[in-house]
Amino acid sequence: MENDTKLKLDVKHSRIQAIIEGKCPQCREGKMFMYPFWQITKFDKMHDNCPVCNLRFEVEPGFWYGAMFISYAINVAFLAFLGVAIFFVFNDPPILYYIIPITVLSLAAVPFNFRASRSIFIHLFGFVKYKPRE
Repeated sequence: MENDTKLKLDVKHSRIQAIIEGKCPQCREGKMFMYPFWQITKFDKMHDNCPVCNLRFEVEPGFWYGAMFISYAINVAFLAFLGVAIFFVFNDPPILYYIIPITVLSLAAVPFNFRASRSIFIHLFGFVKYKPRE
């Protein structure tokens, strides 16, 4: 019973939170991206290495091509959700009422989609172990 009091939950460095915040998969403290996603001209700029633990983010040449599959899945889910929402909210409007908002919203979601897919990909498929700093 004495050991139960010594257990602690490391909520500060959970994998889910690190994926959402775009943090390094190894230390879960350093940021993967240099600028906030709303800076449209710089949303894709990444650090080569983690500023905290110096992990190289591009694990191997061409590593980020795999993130395109994650991006595709996110985009398909987003577009399907928008199409269904438009169908039910506007009672099956003409085709132009689908094309215009879906196109505009999917283009507006590019910075989020880009970052989310890379963050998910390196955390799930980068084979990087979490090494907490003491």
